[in-house]
This record gives sequence, C-alpha cells and structure tokens, in this order.
Amino acid sequence: MKREDAFYYKTLLMFGFSDGYDEWLNYYLEKESPLSDIVLELSLCGSDVNKTISLLHNYCAEQNFDKAVSHDKLRLFFKNAYYSNRMSKEEVLSTMYRLSLNIGDPGDFDIKLWGSMYYLDYYYGLALDGVIPMENFDFAFFSYLDNGTPLDSDLIWRKSMKKKPSLLDKIKSILKR
Repeated sequence: MKREDAFYYKTLLMFGFSDGYDEWLNYYLEKESPLSDIVLELSLCGSDVNKTISLLHNYCAEQNFDKAVSHDKLRLFFKNAYYSNRMSKEEVLSTMYRLSLNIGDPGDFDIKLWGSMYYLDYYYGLALDGVIPMENFDFAFFSYLDNGTPLDSDLIWRKSMKKKPSLLDKIKSILKR
C-alpha cells in the first residue's frame, strides 16, 4: 500500500469524503496475499471512520513519502468535484483552505504544495469585495485547479489580466474595418 494513497484517503475521510475509499481498500484486500498489517487492520474498522483515520495517520507517520503526489491527487479530487458540480467554487475554496490548515502550520508548510490551497480562499474574498479584479482571481483559481500552477500573488494584484493593445494592434484593428 502506497503511503501517498493512504495520506490522500486519510485526508478525504477527515473532511467527510469517502469517494473511492472502499474500492481502494478492496483492491488491496484482493491483491495482497498474505494481507499486510495495515490492510488487515483497515478491513476490521468497518464503518468506524475515526479508527480508519487514526490507522492511516499512524501508517503515514511511520515513513516519509512524497507529499507532492498526495497534494496533486487532492487537487485533482477538487477539480473533479468542481467540474462535476458536486462542489461549488466557494465549497472547493473553503474546503481547500481548511485542508491546508490541517496539513500543518500556515507559516511552516511548504508554500509550493499547500500555499495555493491556503491563500486562494483569502484572495476570493478580496475579489468578491472588489479589492482585486475577479478575472485575476479566476485566472489564478483555474490555473491552479486545472494545471496545478501555484498561486502567483504578484500576478493576482495586477489591475487587469488583459493585455493592453499596442499601437500596432490598434492600427491592425483599424485596417481590418
């Protein structure tokens, strides 16, 4: 069992999402012979989500793993939830924010991995209040959600994401008429 997957499912279960967990566990129940200790213990949890989370937490803590892989799986989960209309933009943002707080101390966690999840909710509030253009926020949000592009706080503060037409562009536009 990969620890990256264990971390992913532990995190989802902590937030009340059981998407794919049973299928994931069943895969290991069928694949492993003999069963590893973690798979056996998880199979005995039944519907006790807290016990499952605790077991997955301890399993992940035993050894280092690639958190970037887990982060990307979580980002893809939110992307799928948003585009399948299971979660609104507001729900995605607030859940990503709360998730990033659970990953670690905001001043301590790896900004490249969890910073976008943490700060996007804040910038959304600024965009709703008109402090920054909504188009800048949407560009940052969808760049992150769709491609995993980290939030660029310098870019989000620009007055407009639209490129101003150059003199040459204006002349071309006039000539086309």
